[in-house]
Amino acid sequence: MGQTLHGQVTKLVPFGAFVQVADGIEGLIHLRELTTTPVEAPEEVVQVGDEVSVVVIEFDRERRKLALSRRQVSPDVW
Repeated sequence: MGQTLHGQVTKLVPFGAFVQVADGIEGLIHLRELTTTPVEAPEEVVQVGDEVSVVVIEFDRERRKLALSRRQVSPDVW
């Protein structure tokens, strides 16, 4: 965790955005982790196809879930 990855936004949902960080590996950026200022919808910040940098904040191997944050990425990477 804490690793910075680069990926492509693949899907927008009401609670965040899914990002493909490797072949066959997608993670979720929850709405609260998209930006430092609150937003009501992911479309306010990203669109499908956007390239983004993210930080891995949680990995659940059993449930095969990857939680990502765009908010915690170092500003010089944005």
